Amino acid sequence: MNLLESVRISWRSIGSHKLRSTLTTLGVIIGVAAVITFMVLGSGFTASIIGDIEADQEPVMMIQTQTVPEDGFGIMTVDSPIYTESDIAELEELDGVEFVAPEGGLDVVQAGTDDEQVTGVIDVQATTADAFEFSTFVDGETFDGPDEAVVNEQASQAFEGNLSAGDELTLTFEDGETETVTVAGVVESELGDQTPPTVYVPAEPYYTTTIETPDGDEERAYPFLQVGAEDLDAVDPVQEDVTEYVEDESHAAELKQDGDEIEVQTVEDAIEQFSDIVDQLTLFIGAVAGIALVVGSIGIANIMIVSVTERTREIGIMKAVGARRRDVMQLFLVESVILGVIGALVGVALGLAAGYAGVTLLEWPMAYPLEWIAIAIVVGVSVGVVSGLYPAWRAARVDPIEALRHE
Repeated sequence: MNLLESVRISWRSIGSHKLRSTLTTLGVIIGVAAVITFMVLGSGFTASIIGDIEADQEPVMMIQTQTVPEDGFGIMTVDSPIYTESDIAELEELDGVEFVAPEGGLDVVQAGTDDEQVTGVIDVQATTADAFEFSTFVDGETFDGPDEAVVNEQASQAFEGNLSAGDELTLTFEDGETETVTVAGVVESELGDQTPPTVYVPAEPYYTTTIETPDGDEERAYPFLQVGAEDLDAVDPVQEDVTEYVEDESHAAELKQDGDEIEVQTVEDAIEQFSDIVDQLTLFIGAVAGIALVVGSIGIANIMIVSVTERTREIGIMKAVGARRRDVMQLFLVESVILGVIGALVGVALGLAAGYAGVTLLEWPMAYPLEWIAIAIVVGVSVGVVSGLYPAWRAARVDPIEALRHE
């Protein structure tokens, strides 16, 4: 029996049991659709973040402490003040370094204007004016004194009517003290809508966290440092010099906890690390969704075994007129593969549709995971082959005499 004849007979059998065939492929459809949906959402999220970061290349790098979470998945930033004022002074002396801007969080519980109070959703960071050297301001400019502040677009939009340059903002600290600052400027968010609402105030006088250095002195220390190079060409050599200093000579190298790592990351490094983390998460979720494929393969195998039992007399007639074991086996394998392929194709279509709806709702760019579409189709074929092997083998071993007696 040639392959085309097997396809024709198999398709006729599938068509004669439409409801059963639909239910049989449902597990494969759900599994493939879930995987494709998560891949589209993951790709769209990554493209959204990377697109915002890459829009403006800047000669800056971030020094921060990272560790591996207890569950071993991804990378976690450590908010530990270990970068001292002495470290900042030494970094500023390195060749090619334009500025070093520290950054540290403040315990602010509420931010408000005369008309409105916002609690708990706005982050307040202490830094220096140098941090905005390469930033784009949509309104105003950077702060120039202790009574001024810079807000990002998200923080501006957190208030009804939006904050703008010249508005006054009152910050309430955990200890109950308040400080009133004037908004000097609204800075464009580097990560678009993914950036949390943030208010930036001068490190002097608001940031007061100090530690005892390895030399025995008491100095202010920060959890993050931003280093600006003179130009884009200087980024790589500056990164090498900065990395060498913070890893071998800095106070931070002695103050960090065991298991923590000091990272000096450029924009490209951050993009690569972020993409790796999102890819890992997407694969993990996709693997969980892929469990439905296992359920789908069991469903196909079950229905094919039932089909063998139902068609025992048909198999006997086929063998009586000359069909060989491999012909019968081919017939049932083709039928299970067709079911798998149908499930994969329908699943891909549903997954793309759901993914498109998701990225449109979230305003992310649409990304088509072509490699995963190809993988889904291959998986559909594989599920059909694997789940059809035993039923096909069982059908091929049916005794023709016993089969002809079967009612």
